[in-house]
Amino acid sequence: MTGFNTSILIYSGYTIVALKEESGKVMPSLRRLVHLGLCFFCALNGIVDFYADFRSGRLRWSRFLSIYRIVHNLLVLVLTTLLLLEFWNNYFRESRDSIQLTLNFFAYFLMVYLTIISCIDCSIRLQGRIIRTLKKLQCQEELGRRRGYTLSKGKERFLDCLLLLLIAILTLRIGIHVALNVLHSRMGFRHPCYCFMSECMIFAMNSLAFLILTDICRCWWRMESGLKAILQDPKPRTVAYQLQQIRRLEAMSQCLIDLTAEVCGIFQFVFFCYLIRNLWSGIVVGYLLIRMFLGHGRSDVEFMYLVLAFVTCIQPLMFSLLMSSVTHTTGSLLEVAKQIVRTPCRRNAQVDRKVSFLAP
Repeated sequence: MTGFNTSILIYSGYTIVALKEESGKVMPSLRRLVHLGLCFFCALNGIVDFYADFRSGRLRWSRFLSIYRIVHNLLVLVLTTLLLLEFWNNYFRESRDSIQLTLNFFAYFLMVYLTIISCIDCSIRLQGRIIRTLKKLQCQEELGRRRGYTLSKGKERFLDCLLLLLIAILTLRIGIHVALNVLHSRMGFRHPCYCFMSECMIFAMNSLAFLILTDICRCWWRMESGLKAILQDPKPRTVAYQLQQIRRLEAMSQCLIDLTAEVCGIFQFVFFCYLIRNLWSGIVVGYLLIRMFLGHGRSDVEFMYLVLAFVTCIQPLMFSLLMSSVTHTTGSLLEVAKQIVRTPCRRNAQVDRKVSFLAP
């Protein structure tokens, strides 16, 4: 009976270990599917001319996607122009006596054009820099794994939650535009889907920047774990070994700093247009809330158009919260690394001088 209980305990132990290993594989596979899905979404909306291989995850250039990207970008410009003409001919005359609607329409189309132009410029002129940045990030992550730099479960869960929230907001965005297209068709639009491709293209470009920033955070946190393992080891190894590891960490941190600066240079115009659009969205939402509290214009045409603007603006504001979270996390990475270096512990003088690249 004792042997039987022992065998059950051993079997249960193996089962628990297997379940832990399997649960550890689920989230990376889910993250990989999210990455592949976002890469496919960016390629579908004319942002990139490469795709991620399903088995290896490597980025591969495609001639078909390169041609498709150019055709898609031209089509988005044409459809956005047709949308403006449609609004001008059929609906702008009805509301030209309203200053609020005039400002709303003018600001909306101006910002949509600026954002589309920024996305097309980034997609065509900076395509090579985008794929080089992504490949370098893949190399840094593989390098961190080979060296045994780990990522804590809390930070990994934080990035996974951000990616899942991004997918949820993307689903909300598509649902809002499907509902708006149905409403526009009932209002008499002959071509209600003109704005759908442009909005998806804008969201795809922002999602690409978001994905790159999360990868930078993941690589940097791996580098921080390696730095902690070297500097805060209770049983440190030889000085030569520590110096060798710190030289590797120094090269990795400098590469990540350069990649962060490269991302800011690639998406600076896109981020600028996105901030302007968020500012306009906040103004529209604030104006609508004031009118709702005051109880004015609940049934007029002006309020109906502004409600449509509110529905259109709510998703960019929600996405801005995610983007602010990941940019704040990225901006604090270097300061966290400096705090690790400043933590008092027993170190050799040569090691202290070597880690001065992070803590001036």
